[in-house]
Amino acid sequence: MRRRALLSLGLTAATAGCLGPAFGFGSDCPRGTDLRLRPTTDADTADGASDPVDGLSPPERDAITAAIDGGEPTMWLPESSSGPFSSSSFFADGETYYAVETPLVTTVDRPGYGVKLDAGPDVDTSGRTVAFDDLREIDRLALFALLGYPNSREMQRFERARAISMGGTLAYPDDEAEARSELAPEPAYDVIRIGGQDFRFQLVETRDAVVETRRVEVETVADSASELASLVYDRYGVDLDERDLPAEQRDIVEAAIEDGYDECAPYSDAYAELQTMLGGTGQSEPRERRIDYANYENGWYFVQLSEYVV
Repeated sequence: MRRRALLSLGLTAATAGCLGPAFGFGSDCPRGTDLRLRPTTDADTADGASDPVDGLSPPERDAITAAIDGGEPTMWLPESSSGPFSSSSFFADGETYYAVETPLVTTVDRPGYGVKLDAGPDVDTSGRTVAFDDLREIDRLALFALLGYPNSREMQRFERARAISMGGTLAYPDDEAEARSELAPEPAYDVIRIGGQDFRFQLVETRDAVVETRRVEVETVADSASELASLVYDRYGVDLDERDLPAEQRDIVEAAIEDGYDECAPYSDAYAELQTMLGGTGQSEPRERRIDYANYENGWYFVQLSEYVV
């Protein structure tokens, strides 16, 4: 699911109140905020707010498919790992959209293994090599959990990256599963090929770990893109037409739609209040609810509110 950029470093801006950003080095604007409102359709919103089930990592895809078919699948992972299904709020299977919950079932104390994975032109990738897809299933599951369940697009990025360094905890749910591993406690390989990239694989320490078992539950939330878009607007949107905006704020909104609007801090009262409406900090406390979309004159827009410093 796409997210708004909240901080962009290394940019400068025009003087306060300009209509449209005029970034460029040498300006006297050390801090400011840029607002852009991009028109969106229901289809665009549904696509931006969901991930296709077919594009998920294999463990996530298998689990969500089983849950959709009426099963009660579970997934295990180290407590310290990023949980599954964290890439999006909603998941699409054809024209049906789902929300996923992963309630905790059990925890167990297990041995954990600190892992380093390094790739790049200066990394020694000689030695015993195995492709990720050729690892035993138990090790693929453990690595997917360690890597944060990268989807198919993220796996492809490994091939394009010049250098990558990753780390985490490798752990298994029980002694029987660990006995089937070829990665821990005694690695059978020195190099793992992931997404076309050769990674030096190292166990750097033994550590205590807690392995969680989580049940995967799905709920149908929409049967069409327009139905999901309505849900997204209700959950992550704000209706500016209901706010009776004064003329100064309407000018800012219309500039943000046309070319983008930028101000240096400290912000005008009108811009600070508008930032707060749109989920930014402005000159007051941030909103508790995330705002990704705004309705203005009966049209929906994707909100890009970026604070920058130099």
